[in-house]
Amino acid sequence: MRLYLRCARRSARFITFAVVMAAATSLAAQAPAPKPAPKPAAPRTAPAPKPAARPAAKPAAKPAAAPAPAPVPAPAPPPPAPEDVRFKTSYTTGGQKTETVTFVKGARERFEFQDMILLKQHDERRNIQISRAANTYLVTPDGAPSAPPVAAGAAVAPPKPPGVVMVSTTIVDTGERKAMFGQQARHVKTMIDKQPMPGACDATKQRIETDGWYIDAPKAMAAQPQTDPARTEVAGVCLDQINATHNGDPAALGFPIAYTTTVSADTAKPAVVSMEVTEFEVTTLDAALFEIPQGLNAALNMGELSKALSNANEAKLVAADSAPAPTAAAPRVPGVPRIGVAEFTNKTSQTVDTRGLRSRLITDLVVAKFDAVPMAAAPPAELQKRAAEFGYDYVLLAEVADLKVSKPGAIGGMLRAASRVTGSGGDAKDITESSIDVKLVQPDGKNRLSATTKGKDGSAFTMQTGLGLARFAGTMYMSMMMGPSMMYRLNGLGGANLGGMGMLGSPDLFRTQTSSLGAAGLGMGVDGTAGAAAFLLQQAMAMNGTGGLVGAGQGPSYDASLGEALDGAVKAVTKSLQPK
Repeated sequence: MRLYLRCARRSARFITFAVVMAAATSLAAQAPAPKPAPKPAAPRTAPAPKPAARPAAKPAAKPAAAPAPAPVPAPAPPPPAPEDVRFKTSYTTGGQKTETVTFVKGARERFEFQDMILLKQHDERRNIQISRAANTYLVTPDGAPSAPPVAAGAAVAPPKPPGVVMVSTTIVDTGERKAMFGQQARHVKTMIDKQPMPGACDATKQRIETDGWYIDAPKAMAAQPQTDPARTEVAGVCLDQINATHNGDPAALGFPIAYTTTVSADTAKPAVVSMEVTEFEVTTLDAALFEIPQGLNAALNMGELSKALSNANEAKLVAADSAPAPTAAAPRVPGVPRIGVAEFTNKTSQTVDTRGLRSRLITDLVVAKFDAVPMAAAPPAELQKRAAEFGYDYVLLAEVADLKVSKPGAIGGMLRAASRVTGSGGDAKDITESSIDVKLVQPDGKNRLSATTKGKDGSAFTMQTGLGLARFAGTMYMSMMMGPSMMYRLNGLGGANLGGMGMLGSPDLFRTQTSSLGAAGLGMGVDGTAGAAAFLLQQAMAMNGTGGLVGAGQGPSYDASLGEALDGAVKAVTKSLQPK
């Protein structure tokens, strides 16, 4: 207990002491501190100049933000698959060969026949003939008459009522197949039998047999509209109705790659033509190929195009005749005389197409199996010199000696009216007579023939009448001779070389083929390039009839009488060169 009390007293004392000490410390802190002694004043000096203020530091440039990643472009769509078509074709008949190039794009086609180009713009419903040599083009609307219109007031015999022609086609797929241009080609044979019914204007029976290889028609080809180049309504013309039937599947035909066609008629020996596609590609073509090139001259009609072609051809002929003779002569057929035919001279007061007469005489000589070539106008001595340099056997000199017109009697008027049906021109009240002086001279100057031949309207079948019949009545393929004659005439105009196509260039033959296979459409066995040639040939026939040979279409026509006189000249030449 005592110990407890003693400890308690000690604790109280300690507490009292702690309190007193704390109070003393607090009072000492509050008492003011003693002031220090003042220091002596320092001497005054001018204040130092303040340093120039430093420009405020620019804040550090923030680092450029990283560009946002470019969006990944969507993959470009693949280019459209090519659909255009380009192919090269070779045609052969007899000793002649023709090469063509054809382009097809959308609704347009381009056909190249050496110098001549044909554009078919189906979307514009027009055709464009382009002569590169003449730097001239002619636009022809689809369906425009291909023959010169009949002059107003001219007498026209009433046309014969049209008849009916039956055309039957048989198609046989042989089952043979082979690879051609990366596709499977089918071997197909066709036979077209044409039988005119009684009363038909075209009374010619015909058989067309084709042995060919075909592939599926390319899309661009199958899309082309079917073309009939030969049916044009013209006053005084009879066009038969064609009734077509077929046996077999036209789809077996398709696009022709190669074929051989034999055309047989009841009045002539068979004509054989072969075709082969030598290049073929599906590609993308430049649209400019199917437009009229810049810088060409526009012909307003067939007459202007004919003149441009004639001038261009004559310029080439003059240049060729003026150039040094070739070291090697052009190939020749053994035993066939080569005759240089000079441009006609004219001693009448009438205007005469002397170049046209030369072309027609060359045509007749070629048909008569002579090797005839044109020569530019020159004096006889110069012509003989050039003939010797070029290796010609003869020079044929011809001159229009006389042109007469007279009034017909009753029979003559009927004959003249009949000639109007064939498109030979002229007025039904006039009959014309023509005389031509002909000389066949050797290069050494020796005369082989000197004769005068005459012609009269309505006397005989003439070349001009033949052209009319070919154009309107469908008898162009009646003889083997007429086909080469037509082709050669087009060549003589400087337009194209179609000789190798033979009868395939006949507008009437093409019409028969398209009529027989019309249900299949163009590209199903029908050769569109041959159709283009048929169009050009038909235009050439119309060109031939434009203006006439005398008077540039003014006054009576002398075409028929001059045609007969030319026939007589060829007969005289043939007789003079027969072995004695």
